[in-house]
Amino acid sequence: MSIIESAEAFARAKNADINFCKSIVFRLKSIGVNDEQVLCCAFLCHSNSSFDEIHARFGREVATGVTSISRDWTLPRKIQEEQYIKQLQDAPWESILIKLCEISATLKILKDSEMSKTKRGKILKQNIHYLNVLKKKISENKVRTPGIERLLDGANETLVHFKQRPISF
Repeated sequence: MSIIESAEAFARAKNADINFCKSIVFRLKSIGVNDEQVLCCAFLCHSNSSFDEIHARFGREVATGVTSISRDWTLPRKIQEEQYIKQLQDAPWESILIKLCEISATLKILKDSEMSKTKRGKILKQNIHYLNVLKKKISENKVRTPGIERLLDGANETLVHFKQRPISF
């Protein structure tokens, strides 16, 4: 079993939404990311696993990548969001790519969803906020990942679909 298959199986055992994780991995591959450790992080970032659990099974680099874009659910809600924004701002580029692919997958789900307008609006607003938090880092690094333009264009198309201003990167 490859490390990616092992990460998928681990995430499945932890009740992560495997279809959502697969859509993140698909987007990563579509922009040219083939690094096995990055793809493992994409499967594991929704597994609700601790750093120690991931470190023991997949190593320090994967555990660090996962925790750099995972919320600390043990913190109070207000502090949790502040901490999460700081983590995103300090995350390595590979983790930013995972988060960007997660946002892209979420926006696709919203576009095709029949959820309430209120819930959809809240999720949309949150993802726009994360894109704005990551905007500077994306602008500075997008030349490192040539396929990223299609992903950013797709995100902006969805924002326009929901009558939101596109974000220039």
